[in-house]
Amino acid sequence: MLKDNKIVSIQYLRGLAALGVVFCHYGLFNAGQLGVFVFFFISGFIIVYSLAKSDYKPRQFLKFLLKRSIRIDPAYFGAILLTCLFFITLSYIPSFRGKPFVFIPNQLIAHVFYIVPFTKYQFYNSVFWTLCVEFQFYLIIGILYFISNSPLYKIIFLLAFSSTCFIPFSNSYFLVFTYAPIFALGISLIDFYQVRRPVYIVLPILLIGLVLYKFGLTISILLVISSLIVLYFKLVIKQLSFLGDISYSLYLIHPLVLFTILGILKKLHINITTNRYLWVFCEIVIAICVAYLFYILIEKPSQKLSKRINIKG
Repeated sequence: MLKDNKIVSIQYLRGLAALGVVFCHYGLFNAGQLGVFVFFFISGFIIVYSLAKSDYKPRQFLKFLLKRSIRIDPAYFGAILLTCLFFITLSYIPSFRGKPFVFIPNQLIAHVFYIVPFTKYQFYNSVFWTLCVEFQFYLIIGILYFISNSPLYKIIFLLAFSSTCFIPFSNSYFLVFTYAPIFALGISLIDFYQVRRPVYIVLPILLIGLVLYKFGLTISILLVISSLIVLYFKLVIKQLSFLGDISYSLYLIHPLVLFTILGILKKLHINITTNRYLWVFCEIVIAICVAYLFYILIEKPSQKLSKRINIKG
């Protein structure tokens, strides 16, 4: 079901995945980190689905990259700026005992071009690593997947792409190839989503088997559930739609919100070990509110601007 040109089930998955990551980082639910795999699955589906609807051709690759950059970079750069300002400010507090923040131009450049994993530098924010993986996915899909419209080519591509997860690359944790079966699973669902013919479910089943072998039972079950939600869940739930809307902002900004809250509470000598779950609930509510503000001020305008770029043109 489409709502405001968005597939509501995808929106729900985005929101739940982001909330799961927040729960993990806020010490409430460790398995919430698996939301990252759901994000990769969603990207596989929605990026290729959108490009196919736009009749995308590889010659439009630069326009595709520009469209994605306008969509995701302003919020990403905003999160980088806020993170740097936070640590700079922190280093000037008299009671601060950590290492002072040192601005390194090359580290910033590595973040801007999504190449931090291939340098000696650390991420400013631990969640940024997934954006590097996503950007690698854009490059591969934008250049290779749409070379041919032949169904056989696309099947061979997805199987070959998925098999790269077995290649022992160095630094593999930050490479799209490690998660290729998950991205490919999302892509493989598109045909069945559009035309409910049994033949179109064969490839997704094969890829679920590959995910099971590579990542284990828990992640494969999670992705099966995610697939069923994408295919069959049509009910409109405003609260989940809202979480889906702010999911990217929430994902980017929640670690910084947590650091800030904990720093303030420590400065005020407030003990949060008592009534811990109440404090976590308050932290999550604050994170959602800040993410909504971040979404309204930064992400939503860039989202609107991105939509003005017509890949067909």
